[in-house]
Amino acid sequence: MALDDLLRAIEVEAEEERLRADRDKAATATAIVDTARREAAAVEAELTTAPEAESLAAADRVRALARLRAADTVRVAREEAYASLLGRVREGLSALRGSPSYPALFAALLDESRAALPNARELRVDRRDADLAVSLTGDLRVVAVLDTWGGVELAGDDGRTVRNTLEERLANADTLLRGRFAQWLGTGVGTELAEVP
Repeated sequence: MALDDLLRAIEVEAEEERLRADRDKAATATAIVDTARREAAAVEAELTTAPEAESLAAADRVRALARLRAADTVRVAREEAYASLLGRVREGLSALRGSPSYPALFAALLDESRAALPNARELRVDRRDADLAVSLTGDLRVVAVLDTWGGVELAGDDGRTVRNTLEERLANADTLLRGRFAQWLGTGVGTELAEVP
C-alpha cells in the first residue's frame, strides 16, 4: 500500500501541478487579452481623435479665413463709402466759387493767411479769383498762378508760404473726417445715406 499511497501522492501532486500550470496559463492568456484590448482601445481612440483633431483644425482655419474675408469686405465697403462721401464733399467745395457766400469765404481765407504770414508780399490765386483778390487787398501783388477750387497762397520775401486753399484744407482734415466717419458708421446712424443719390 505504500506504493499505492506513493502513487496516489504523486498523482495528487501532478494534478495540483497541472492545475497550477492551467491557472498560470489562464492568467497569462487573460493578461495578454487584456493588454491587447487596451492597445486596441488606444489605437481606436488615436484613430478616431486624430481625424477629429484634424477636422477641428481645418474647421478653425476655414472660420479664420471667413472672418478675414468678411473683415476685408467690410473694410473695402467702408473705404468705398468714405470715398463716395469725399467725392460729394469735393463736388460741393469745387462749386463754392459760384455761390453768393464765396467772397466772404475767400476774404476769411485771406485774413487767416495774412495772420499767419503778416509780412507777405505776394498773393497767389486762381485766375478766376484775380478780380476778387485785387478788390480785397491793395498792398499785395496778386499773381493768378493757382489752379484751385478756391482760396489763396501767400508768399513772403523770405521764401515762406502759406497755402490756404479749399483742397489743402480738405487734405488736412482727412484724418479727422475719417475718424468722424468711422464713429458715424459705428453708431448705426446714416443708413439713410444709402438712399441719397
